[in-house]
Amino acid sequence: MQFEELRFITQQAALDIVEKHARPLPPTVVLPGPARTLLLTLPALPDDDQLRHEVLAELAAEHLTGDGVPCWGFVAEADVAGSDAVVAIFGARRHTPHVTAALFADDGSLDEFLAAEELDPTALPFLHPLQHAVDALPGAQDVFDRFDPKRAGPGGSVMQPPAAEDEGPDGPTLLPMHPG
Repeated sequence: MQFEELRFITQQAALDIVEKHARPLPPTVVLPGPARTLLLTLPALPDDDQLRHEVLAELAAEHLTGDGVPCWGFVAEADVAGSDAVVAIFGARRHTPHVTAALFADDGSLDEFLAAEELDPTALPFLHPLQHAVDALPGAQDVFDRFDPKRAGPGGSVMQPPAAEDEGPDGPTLLPMHPG
């Protein structure tokens, strides 16, 4: 998967979330896979940055590191220059995360996304666990071959959403995560 494809997938996920969920939109982690993209909504994501960091560190350990997913996206509703918008942040192994946004149109849909730009390293520190997890994965060639449907060939790995009874290694997860 190319980084530009990741931008497209994350923006498409944002459009899908806007279409399927009432506002305020639930923050959602986007996990591209070989057969489909998994959207994990986080309806009770805490407001505190440290707690958000802990929740996303747990999610990264379970869904990025454990499954070897080499990239991620994050979609949330936000205030951009005084207007309601959706922000889409995306990152991949050894790629600085990028951010883009689209304002809500009068009819509730989204306007065009702005050109993506690098996310300031000090912005949104609660997202750092996602980037750290993908940067710690084995060499990109191995991982991208496995998760890129154009390279995976027949029988490529399919990501499955976690079963409802799944728990983290230390017991129940901190926050319910719902496949979107």
